[in-house]
Amino acid sequence: MGVGGVVAAAALAGAVAVGAGTVGGQPDDEAWRGLGLAVVDRTTRDDRDCVANSFGQVRDLLAAAPCRSLSRMLFTLADDKGSLVAVSVAWVEFEQRDVATEFKRVEDIHGTGDITPLSARLLLMSDITFTAHHYDSTMLDTTVVVAEAENVKGAATPEFLEKVTEVAVLTPRP
Repeated sequence: MGVGGVVAAAALAGAVAVGAGTVGGQPDDEAWRGLGLAVVDRTTRDDRDCVANSFGQVRDLLAAAPCRSLSRMLFTLADDKGSLVAVSVAWVEFEQRDVATEFKRVEDIHGTGDITPLSARLLLMSDITFTAHHYDSTMLDTTVVVAEAENVKGAATPEFLEKVTEVAVLTPRP
């Protein structure tokens, strides 16, 4: 089943694909298989300098309220038809929950800036422009997890890319 065709199955399976394919609430290969996908490649980086790895109002907020740590991951997912989706996930940890809450509020507003995704060149690919049109976030205590997805090859629908980000925010922190 191709990426576009998986949307209907994902809509029907919804919570089953996400819930049954997780370990401790976090996705494993089963969760991606539930969406008709498999992880192809991934890279991660840890950094303490959130300001240098952000832009826009998000950067301004981080300059005023520094993060404790930043972990970023970039990975690709493929289906059996050769379609490829790129996913960026960032874990931004703060000292206090109220600062994390404010960060999530600003981050969740489209156009206010972002954490800079890792370069696709780390996966030996051409750069990918993450638009934040396929986006999800969640908060785990004092850590905000942000996920974005973009179609690289094939015809993933916006609805499908949204489903990918809903699973991606459950990815275990590297």
